Amino acid sequence: MAKRRRLNAPTAEELAKISEGFAAKPDSKRPSPRGVNVPPIARVAGEAAAHSGAEASDARRYQAAKAAGLLAQKIPLSQIETEHLSRDRMNVDEAEMAELKHSILAHGLRMPIEVLPLEDDNGTPRYGLISGWRRVAALRALAMETGREEFASIPALIRAPKEASDAYISMIEENEIRADLSHFERGRIAVISAKQGAFENVEEAVNALFAAGSKAKRSKIRSFALIFEALGDLLRFPTRLSERAGLRLAAALKEDQAPSLRAALANTPSLSFEHEWRVLDDVLKDYESLSKKAKLERCAPKPERYGEIDLANGIKIEKISGGGYIDIRFTGRKVDNELVDTVMLEIERLLESK
Repeated sequence: MAKRRRLNAPTAEELAKISEGFAAKPDSKRPSPRGVNVPPIARVAGEAAAHSGAEASDARRYQAAKAAGLLAQKIPLSQIETEHLSRDRMNVDEAEMAELKHSILAHGLRMPIEVLPLEDDNGTPRYGLISGWRRVAALRALAMETGREEFASIPALIRAPKEASDAYISMIEENEIRADLSHFERGRIAVISAKQGAFENVEEAVNALFAAGSKAKRSKIRSFALIFEALGDLLRFPTRLSERAGLRLAAALKEDQAPSLRAALANTPSLSFEHEWRVLDDVLKDYESLSKKAKLERCAPKPERYGEIDLANGIKIEKISGGGYIDIRFTGRKVDNELVDTVMLEIERLLESK
């Protein structure tokens, strides 16, 4: 029977020689960087460290992008509060909604919505909707119609706006680009956002929400904001108001015509936009005709008195001029038709003799 060889642990000097031996045999499959011979164990350790560092760097970038709201995350529709912000759009076109649902069915949802985190509800996350109301509405309708689980959640970018005004601006910007709002809807959201404290006043709200618009456009929006404040609770078809009609209404409201307009709307229930507008138009025409008459009276030249003669018999003779005419006026108890006829005949005689 062969005698077993006893194995002893290598000494420090022997380990050094082994290491030198590895260094003398470079890896033929992969050249060392810059001609330096690296032991295989050291190279594997280095590669692992580098890979670990890259993973850590990628993880940091991922977390930073997530915190900045740059990554879309799937959120259950049940956790989204669509009315956290007052919406700018008042009506949704049925044909447009049907078209959006068909597109989602055929191709999926192409663009995520925007939300902001709210306080959890007993451990369940909650989110307030910033933009994407129609996409949420379309998915909720599809979930009810099809019962498919894929429509129970939606991709969302989780934002963290510093101020409420930032959230309103984000909502407005999306709708200004994707779906044109009526002037009334623009004025309405400016008033609501100001009343909710997102802006100091309506003027500031209009300037911030519609900063990209021209000065003339912002002026029109302020006019429609006035209509919303004065008549918004009574108007049934305000988004149908044309620009010209809205400016006429705003001009009348600025001249304290709100009581008459409100009374007309309250006393005559509107069955259609055309009927509602006839009610308003009748009030506006009355106001505009009176206003025009008042303006003409203000612009008409005032008569100037050139002289007066008081007779002993109580008759007063006045000479009055204005607008290209000269009048002679007789007043007093003894002035009658016979006296005036006599005076006119005497004037005729005097003028013909010259």
